[in-house]
Amino acid sequence: MAAFGLLSYEHRPLKRPRLGPPDVYPQDPRQKEDELTAVNVKQGFSNQPAFSGDEHGSARNVVINASKIGAYFSSILAEKLKLNTFQDTGKKKPQVNAKDNYWLVTARSQSAIHNWFTDLAGSKPLTLLAKKVPILSKKEDVFAYLAKYSVPLLRAAWLIKMTCAYYAAISEAKIKKRQATDPNIEWTQIVTRYLREQLAKVAEFYHGTSSQGNSSVVMPQEMEQALKQWEYNEKLSFYMFQEGMLERHEYLTWILDVLEKIRPTDDDLLKLLLPLMLQYSEEFVQSAYLSRRLAYFCARRLSLLLGDGPGLAAAHSPHVLIGPSTVPLAAPSPTAPGPVVSPVQLACSDFLACPQHRPLVYGLSCMLQTVTLCCPSALVWNYSTNENKSVNPGSPLDLLHVAPSSLPMPGGNSAFNQQVRAKMYEAEQQIKQRGRAVEVRWSFDKCQESTAGVTISRVLHTLEVLDRHCFDRSDSSNSMETLYHKIFWANQNKDNQEVAPNDEAVVMLLCEWAVSCKRSGKHRAMAVAKLLEKRQAEIEAERCGESEVLDEKESLSSASLTGSSLPVFQNVLLRFLDTQAPSLSDPNSDHEKTEFVNLVLLFSEFTRHDVFSHDAYMCTLISRGDLSLTAAAQPRSPSGEAADEHYAKDPEVKLEIFSPLPGDSCEHVSSALGRRISVTSEKSIKRERLRELIFPSTYDLLRHLQYATHFPIPLMKLLRRR
Repeated sequence: MAAFGLLSYEHRPLKRPRLGPPDVYPQDPRQKEDELTAVNVKQGFSNQPAFSGDEHGSARNVVINASKIGAYFSSILAEKLKLNTFQDTGKKKPQVNAKDNYWLVTARSQSAIHNWFTDLAGSKPLTLLAKKVPILSKKEDVFAYLAKYSVPLLRAAWLIKMTCAYYAAISEAKIKKRQATDPNIEWTQIVTRYLREQLAKVAEFYHGTSSQGNSSVVMPQEMEQALKQWEYNEKLSFYMFQEGMLERHEYLTWILDVLEKIRPTDDDLLKLLLPLMLQYSEEFVQSAYLSRRLAYFCARRLSLLLGDGPGLAAAHSPHVLIGPSTVPLAAPSPTAPGPVVSPVQLACSDFLACPQHRPLVYGLSCMLQTVTLCCPSALVWNYSTNENKSVNPGSPLDLLHVAPSSLPMPGGNSAFNQQVRAKMYEAEQQIKQRGRAVEVRWSFDKCQESTAGVTISRVLHTLEVLDRHCFDRSDSSNSMETLYHKIFWANQNKDNQEVAPNDEAVVMLLCEWAVSCKRSGKHRAMAVAKLLEKRQAEIEAERCGESEVLDEKESLSSASLTGSSLPVFQNVLLRFLDTQAPSLSDPNSDHEKTEFVNLVLLFSEFTRHDVFSHDAYMCTLISRGDLSLTAAAQPRSPSGEAADEHYAKDPEVKLEIFSPLPGDSCEHVSSALGRRISVTSEKSIKRERLRELIFPSTYDLLRHLQYATHFPIPLMKLLRRR
């Protein structure tokens, strides 16, 4: 074969070589060398690579600024995004013709639909059934036909997928630019609607039999069909749930809605739904919100079954849990009774002997115990708030007289059940501790009896109110008035001379909340200033007395200016500046800069609302010696000497700093200007060199020097005095 110029299949190249034979320059169709342009005809073809200048040399003389680098980098990112983006192959996608694989079901095609669903329920291959898939007039009718022919769940899910693909192809063909809807949500709504209809028929039959009081009622044909539809489609829904064909949260929420709407006397309907609830127990405990709702339902039904006792009066308290031996899980009293058999346990034993109520007690107890073990956060005690009344306050365990570990379990007191009860008891201890922590607002002070405990509780309450308040809107239930009454709640200062300790802690928290970088918004400074202004007005009204109104001239007398002229919170705000206010120490810290800007804004609002006196603040700093420059770290000049010494040796620098005094003559000014013009070049160099020395850096100053430098001076008051 080699003699005929043919290579064997092992030595043949996979692709035709593009370069051609060796030692020959490769020729390409439509290459630039073949273009007969005017330049190529006169001068010949010259190869000019686009990157010829970048292969060697140096970029030392190339001017590259930040804008060019940004433009180059942006072009690189754009090219990268373009290369990483998949091309739209929608035009190349083969058009799906619905008429080829689907056919619409009409009244005349009942025999054909019967044969097709019979084959689907049998063992006919799905590849043959996919050639002609029936499309019903309503999507809900699919579940009726599947239950009627008892189609296996795998083949039933295949039909639902084929139906979904048909409607997706139809909608894409009609409206191409329309955003596709999620089929999971759509089919979840369809299946829940269909199950609700079947459940309503079953519930109507149960209500009719219970009203007649005759247990030997013959079940009609419609009821048998509805019950068959419910049982089959409930299994199909579980299969679709596991396959990811349903929206999980929406389907679980629907189950909870159905359970919560059951009447207290509908034990038969509850017995029908308990397997459905237990089937999804592993999914319920993945969500604390759903687990809490489910635990409330189980606790309510168990409390109704076991009887209403005096323990329900202790609801909304985290200290009513009962341990395995009916001893409270909270700190027991010295006179706590010994382990005895409670009436609730006697009621449980009575119900367990009843074949009608045994499944209910076991099912509800099992679900509540599962939540206790797998999601204890759902059972933690929680306090109610006026803003959100829909959330159930307290704990679901408040509705029970016993703890979940004391509820009955199948199998009696076996070794495995004892281990499970021990785990539940540990979870109950954790729930109890977390519930007590929530009740005291996570304060370590027991029972909130001391002054420190009350102060901590009020500070935490204030922080919660500030975080819950919506500053974007103002109405009757959400305004500065309501915010003020929530913060300064019924803890008025009876001593009209000083600020109460609770008020002082709240004021310090408000200031810290306004300047902290962990919260955002410039509105915080104005809101805090408004709150303190209103609180100051109330305290001053208490000082003056409600019945006595001072005259303006009397209020400005020398006797009244001695102690009462200062704002009420002046000392508290000064203490905040001394201890907790942020200061500048690290030039590279963005958090310090943000908090310092917030502090300046806050105290400018305080000064504008007459909550803080800038004059009194400066007088206090002068009297304490906080404005002395000797205490601050002086910046050094490049020669090693202090900046002040450098200023003293250079009179021209002094001329730069200070302007002529009002008493100086113009001749001195003109002579100084002449000297400055003569040494303009030399002085400009000095100005650039000593710019940072003339004005020392703010980071080198002490705390109060920074504040005095940046806090605004109330100029309007100065003008009024002049």
